Amino acid sequence: MCTICAAVPVVAALGTAADGKQRKRQKESQARGNQIAHPRYPIRVLTALAILVLFLASAIYHTHQPSG
Repeated sequence: MCTICAAVPVVAALGTAADGKQRKRQKESQARGNQIAHPRYPIRVLTALAILVLFLASAIYHTHQPSG
């Protein structure tokens, strides 16, 4: 498996973990009654875009390999 293809599940796992941590912090903050909102980043969207870029890079890489 090439490094681009191997990076797809890694990026997905890291994005899921980061999104989970962000949601957990937000729930804990709301439970404590803190009105100061932490900056919320669009982690799901960024993860999806990163995976899309990796898929495209992988497709380009695998279709332009020299044959023979």
